Parts: sequence; structure tokens; C-alpha cells
Amino acid sequence: MVIPMARLKFYRRVQALELLIKKGQTPSCLIRTLTYLWQRNSYPSLLPERAPWASSSLLSNPSVNEFVGWLGQQPFEEAAYWLATLYSRLVDRSIRSERAMFFTPPLLAERVIDGLQGNGASIVDHKWHDPACGGSAFLVPLALRMKYELGKRKLPAKEQLKHIERNLSGNDLDEELLKLSNSLLKMALYPLIKASGYVPNFKLSNGDGLGPGGSVARKHDVVICNPPYRKLRSEEVERYRDRYDDIMEGQPNIYGLFIRQALRLCRTGGLVGLLTPTSFLSGRSFSKLRKHLISEASILQFDMLGNRTSMFIDVLQETTISVLKTQRVPEGTERNAKVNVLTDDGTFNDVGRCWLPSNGDPWPIPRAESDASLLRLAEKANFSLLDYGYVAKVGHLVPFRDTRRRFKEYPKSTPGTKAIVPLVWATDVAPNGEFKHGRDLKNKQNEAYVEIGSLKGQGVVCQAAVLLQRLTSSDQRSRLVAAPVLANWVKKHGGFVCENHVISLLQKEDSLVPVETMAKILNSQPVDRVFRSISSANNVGISELNKLMLPSPAEVLRLFAAGTEIDRAVLLAYGWDEA
Repeated sequence: MVIPMARLKFYRRVQALELLIKKGQTPSCLIRTLTYLWQRNSYPSLLPERAPWASSSLLSNPSVNEFVGWLGQQPFEEAAYWLATLYSRLVDRSIRSERAMFFTPPLLAERVIDGLQGNGASIVDHKWHDPACGGSAFLVPLALRMKYELGKRKLPAKEQLKHIERNLSGNDLDEELLKLSNSLLKMALYPLIKASGYVPNFKLSNGDGLGPGGSVARKHDVVICNPPYRKLRSEEVERYRDRYDDIMEGQPNIYGLFIRQALRLCRTGGLVGLLTPTSFLSGRSFSKLRKHLISEASILQFDMLGNRTSMFIDVLQETTISVLKTQRVPEGTERNAKVNVLTDDGTFNDVGRCWLPSNGDPWPIPRAESDASLLRLAEKANFSLLDYGYVAKVGHLVPFRDTRRRFKEYPKSTPGTKAIVPLVWATDVAPNGEFKHGRDLKNKQNEAYVEIGSLKGQGVVCQAAVLLQRLTSSDQRSRLVAAPVLANWVKKHGGFVCENHVISLLQKEDSLVPVETMAKILNSQPVDRVFRSISSANNVGISELNKLMLPSPAEVLRLFAAGTEIDRAVLLAYGWDEA
């Protein structure tokens, strides 16, 4: 994890360097100057004959020299991380977003490597490749581990360097980052270079890591990657369709394509280690990718990293480490993987194993040790919203697009024949499970009513319903925040319209579960735990709700009618054995 104090010190120094960029310096020149000064201070044998072009004013700049001095005080791998991260902060925001420059903190890089080694990867005997190597977050620790292991074999310094040359490679789209990676690798291996006089020529290629370049033809023993995370633009979707159509759905995220590419780059029986968002574990647009992974790889291990804010800079998604073995798996084989969860104190807890469906459905991943047994029960029960007689719909009104008139208060006179109904926002669904229209109007500038053509118009709800907040995160106490809207309130107003961040669950005619009870079931702790296991995004998706494994509705109603507390009733209805 990134130490908050180190991050604070980094930010303070970055602000001074950002001023230099505003005054006309380029990120490339500044990074090259910082690297040059760092080498001059600590790695003099690597120093080029001349200082970087156009660096004369930077060489004596106090802010530049202070940053270099601070780098020299950090452990090398952390210093390398901060220098690469600085580059991502200095480039234009559009470039940072386009190339998704969010680099891997050293402790997570070590964890990915440990996971691969723990599943059979050899630091010395295997060839390692990173198709999106960025600032060498994986390459540097791998080079250091190789140096350590080769040193134990008493190999001469030059032979060690040549071995690392052969067995370590990387690719990136950003030429400046590749130059930085080359410098950092030489600095990491400085004692060997100084002892032998041999300067290695690392296999670092510049190009699109998703393309059919020369590296694709070479099969590596181990592929390790923290790919960029962002949605593909429409023209990119078409560019990559021929190579990735087997896993593409809708508007894909680029990291899904890198997962597919990692399997291509790795030899049969080789290992792949990935640091990615968790959304591929459950998202509807990743269904084809999950099917592909199930058939083309053995999924060995997941490390769930819930506390993303303490680990990454500017990353808003929950992340996971995945370890896979590239091999075809016969149909009918039971697929399961080991699951570890990162705790607040930085250690990983083994929470058991997860069983992975092969049909593209979300993969239920336990987030705590007790979740594994609950998930097995939920999979056996396997009732859905449809079995409860409910259909989920996303709120119809998108505020910045909708042109209908909205009002803070119900107008005293209604214009013409148009109806005015309550407009329901996500804040009307309280965390305690109550619905209160206009609950947060004093703090928000939201309007409470909207003018509609008629009660039969699209998006108008004219029946009792259960409402859910659509945007929740894993950091919240509950991922599912539900509240019932009762029939008498709907009758009073004629109907209502939900804003786009609200999901309404509408009863079918044959539903036997009242909205009050349905809301309590969804707000229960056991159902929340099951939902967390299949929802890896910040939004509560309709597809995940439809796949949510619920307990027997008849059994829940029976237990609830007998006075059983709701959490216990839900657990027992799942089949929990209290004995």
C-alpha cells in the first residue's frame, strides 16, 4: 500500500514541479533531468556524457534538486514508483486519461509476483513479460529478484546481466516511459553493471500492447500486467474487433482486451498475473470474457483489494489480483479459485474458495471468511427477483437531458391538462430503509416535482414499489439501500417518476411478497453479503440484481410471520444450519 505520509510529501513536491510545467517546461525534459541528477548523485557510472537537452535551467532549480534529494532517501522501488507517478501527474490530463496512467505501488507489485511464484513461476528459469510496462513497476522488482537468485548461484556479474536481458521484457505505448524504465532497470542493477562494465540492452518495445506485433509471436512463460483501465471509444472498438471479437460486448473496457492478450502472449501451461478492476468478475459487458477465461485457463487465485484509496492515486474502482494458468479446461470440470482479502492492516486473509460458473454469469467472490459458506447455500437456494414477483427498472429521468418543467414545490395551479407528479431522487431512499420524498432538499438543489404528459407516460410509476439507490460503493455499510413506496402514497399523488440514479422494483400481479417485506429482505445483512460477492462496480446494476441469489420466498415469509428477526430469517431461509 502507498503510505499516506509518503503520498503527502510527494504531493507537496509535485506542486512545485507543476509550476515549472506551467511556465513552459515539458514533462519529458523534467523527468529526464530528474533522472540525470539522481544518477549523478547515486549512480555515477550510468551518467551520460551530456545533460538532457534544454535542461540547463532545471539543473540548479531548488525544487528539482529537492525532489531528487527526497528520491534518494526512499527505498529504490518506492522512489522508482514516485518518479513514474510524477510523470503521469505532469502530462496533460487528456493524455493521462487516454493512456490510463495509474501505476502499481511497490507492495502490490510484490504481491502479484509472490502470487505467481506461489503458483509455480520461476524467477530464474522462466521468461517474464509485461505488455503494458509503464514505469517498470513490475520489471524493476523482477530484475532485483533475478539479481538476488542469480547471485546465490555465484554467477559472474556479466552473466547475471545477460540472463536478465534474455528473461525480462516489456512493452508500452509511451516512449518516454520506456526510456524511464530503461534507466530504472540499469539503476536497479547498478552493482552488476559497475562490477562488469557491461551495460545491458533490455528488451523494451514501443507499440500498442494489444496489436499483433512481434512480441505476440513469442510465447512467454509468465505474463504480468497492470493494464490501463478505461472505456474504449467507438473507433477503437472497430479497430480491435477482428482480434478481440470473441470477448467484446457493448462498449468494452480496454483492460478486458489486455486480459485476453495476456493469454495469447503466454505459452500453454504458463502463468498470467493481473492487477485489474474487479468489474470483469461480474459486469454484464464482461460475460464473454468470463466464458473465454473459464475455457482457456485455470483460474488459480484472486486477491481482493478493497481499500483502493490507500493503494492507488486517482483510482476509483475496486481492484483485484488474479493468477491464471493458460490451459484448456474440459467442459464439465468444476472451476474454483482460492480467494484472499486484503485487511486494513495490510495483510491478506485466506477466506476460502469460490466456485465459478462457466455460462458467463457473475462470479461470486467471497469478501470474508464467513461468506464462502453463505455463497454455497445461496447457490443451492438460487431464487431470483423474478421468483419474488418483482421486475427491476432504472429511473427514467436524466436531469441534464430532460426538458420537462420541474418544481421545488407542488405548484398552486397546474398548467393546462398536464399532470404533475413527485420526482424521486436517490437521496429520498434513506440508509435506514425509509422512503421520504424531498428528504435532502435543503442540502441539494433538486426539484421535487416534474410535469408529465399523462400518468400513462413512459417512466411514470403508478403502483407500490421498492426503490434502490443505484450508486453505492464497497466502502458503504450496505451496498443495497432499499425503501418501500407504499400504495397509499402513490394513490395520493397518482404516480411518480424516478431520477436515473434510482432503481424501482415493480410488483407483478402474482407477487406474494409485500413491498415492505421485500425492502427488508434486500436491506438484510445476508443478502447484502451475497450481493457484494457478485457486484464489483460502484453502481447497482440491473443485470446483477437479476442474478442475485435470494432465499426461498415462502420460507422467508413463514419465518417472518412467526416473528423471526429479518437477518436470522433470511439466513435460515438460505438453509443455514444453526446447529
